Amino acid sequence: VRRRQARFISVTAAKFTAEQRSEGQSSENSAKEDAQEAQYEHDIRQRILSASLVYVQELGWTQKALEAGAKDEGLPPIAHGMFPRGGAELVHYFYSKSNEELAEILSADVKEAEAKGEKLKTQTFIQNAIETRLRMIFPYMDIWPQAMAIQALPQNAVDSWTNTLNLMDEIWYYAGDRSTDFNWYTKRMTLFAIYKSTEVYMLQDKSADKEDTWAFLNRRLKDLENIAAAKKSCEQNSDVFKEAVKGFAVMGRNVLGFNSRDR
Repeated sequence: VRRRQARFISVTAAKFTAEQRSEGQSSENSAKEDAQEAQYEHDIRQRILSASLVYVQELGWTQKALEAGAKDEGLPPIAHGMFPRGGAELVHYFYSKSNEELAEILSADVKEAEAKGEKLKTQTFIQNAIETRLRMIFPYMDIWPQAMAIQALPQNAVDSWTNTLNLMDEIWYYAGDRSTDFNWYTKRMTLFAIYKSTEVYMLQDKSADKEDTWAFLNRRLKDLENIAAAKKSCEQNSDVFKEAVKGFAVMGRNVLGFNSRDR
């Protein structure tokens, strides 16, 4: 009887273990399938967005451009339904893609300077970085005001701010800034203002190769020399004031979903 009981328990335990293993494998397979499906959809979206940029000059930052891009990729026009925010997602893609391209350029510049034993001049480096980034807009200059208007809409504000703040963070990082104090916020918000004002100026500039824009940028960047003085002035204020301002900056950064990379 004991042997039969032991055998029954053993068989039951083995069956239960097998069922658990089967369920675990099924769950694991399901997770892999979900991940593969998500990656597949992501890849299709990237293909459509990339192909759609070709049509932006003609069709603007619109659903029509996305439909044309989908068609070029051999997908039905209905595929543009993968972009519920329409042209806003196309603008976001272009902005993020351009930021990534600039980061690669800046990284290469820094490595080249280090290899030569040269020390980069911060203001010159930043000016070249902003000019390089703004030149990426040149192919879409005529319709960039539409992109800016789309970014300014309330429902797109978070993506817009996040993209621009990420850009500022990349520029300052490769310029050698590793600050973690109040100065971190000051520098990025100051550069944010300079970038945006130069972008607006560029759209109205009729000079050859936007020479007036780069002169305007140079003048604005000279204001950065006052950052140290501004910081010193802040330090002379009460700690309560400094902590309050920093608290608002942190809150705003978190609300926007913007986080600097782990340097």
